[in-house]
Amino acid sequence: MLSAVFYFSIAQSYLLFHTIVELFSIVVAFAVFIIAWNSRYMQDNPYLRFVGIAYLSIAALDLLHALTYNGMNIIPANGHFYANQFWVATRFLEALTFLSTFVVLKYRKQVSADLIFLGYFFITVAITFSILVYKIFPACYVQGIGQTSFKVYAEYLIIVMLLVSGFYLYRFRKRFSRPIYLLLIASIAFTIVSEFCFTLYVSNYSTANEIGHYAKLVAFFLIYKANVEKGFAEPTHSIFKGLQDEERKFRTLAQNIPDLEEQNAMKDRLFSIIAHDLKNPFTAILSFSEIIAKNGDVMEPAKAKKMGQRINEAGKQAFYLLENLLNWSRFQSELMKPDLQTIDIQLLLHDALIFAAPAAHHKEIQLQVNNNDQLKARVDKHILETILRNLLSNAIKFTHNGGSVTLSAISVDQEIIISVEDNGVGIPDELQHILLGPNGGAFNQRD
Repeated sequence: MLSAVFYFSIAQSYLLFHTIVELFSIVVAFAVFIIAWNSRYMQDNPYLRFVGIAYLSIAALDLLHALTYNGMNIIPANGHFYANQFWVATRFLEALTFLSTFVVLKYRKQVSADLIFLGYFFITVAITFSILVYKIFPACYVQGIGQTSFKVYAEYLIIVMLLVSGFYLYRFRKRFSRPIYLLLIASIAFTIVSEFCFTLYVSNYSTANEIGHYAKLVAFFLIYKANVEKGFAEPTHSIFKGLQDEERKFRTLAQNIPDLEEQNAMKDRLFSIIAHDLKNPFTAILSFSEIIAKNGDVMEPAKAKKMGQRINEAGKQAFYLLENLLNWSRFQSELMKPDLQTIDIQLLLHDALIFAAPAAHHKEIQLQVNNNDQLKARVDKHILETILRNLLSNAIKFTHNGGSVTLSAISVDQEIIISVEDNGVGIPDELQHILLGPNGGAFNQRD
């Protein structure tokens, strides 16, 4: 379809063909930027991230190239050939971007996405003003003569820069998956072909100029494939495929539990509890890691270290939860029996608060423990920990910012009562009767 559009457009006029090709290139470049920008925190390849963000400037300068092309009559030229100047400036910026990214790869630098964006913004403004306002950019085309020496030598310099980029891309090929590496090397090759074509033409409407635009469009499309499909879409697909595989495993496990109504209800309840518990550590991991990724270059070392400790604690909690889920699954298959042991209740409460600390810190909720007695009990430690974590998570979730949550343990008639108290919204009366038990239960409200 695109081939037909290009064929009929050039049959009408070269100006129409040039405009359509440039618009396609601009749309592709802008799409590369949008995807790179929105995936900047999950994109672990600094090359694709750097190039993707830079393509917004390249798209903007290419738009100015299209608008100032001879015959468009949108921006008054007054004898200047702005389009040729924008072309050279844009292609030089593109080649320089390819080279700069390898400095990032070599020294394993993680440059802030905001810094990259601002840097290219000011570069784009400077190029635009040098051509349209101050007119200090060297002339690239002269009516009746053709390309200037500066334009030709600039194209050759760009080709050399692209060749060097290809060499470094080959050297760093192990940093990329093979499909991405092949797409990037092909994009550089087509860009070189495009630049070589633009060293040959005499007229802006020549065949060499036409072929050069085709090669440029293909190069942009290959960058799009590398950044969007290989660098973003496929990893996302892999993540969700992994989640689907895990879901199938747990579904199979659940289906193998004996078909008794009470056991199935308990199974659903426990899955809900585990899923609920997993949200808290992952929320902490995502929140703190996003702050570090966005502000790590300007963050105080002490603050970054503290956040790193929070992430480590949350990661351990998530691992511990998954370990408990595995133990529970073994209980259901009768491979394990309850592991009764005598434990220190004070240590149990302390560990439960460590688990809840990241979520409480996020909402500025104060956690307290009321336990003055040296209480001990013979219980299954893992099961009791799961119950406490769920109660604490709910208490924090439904407590307003700046509130408090208190964890207590008291001894009454040779029994130990552990309670979680908060000053949150509470449980509606009509729902209290279904708090305990998968099929309904009792709930005794205490003052």
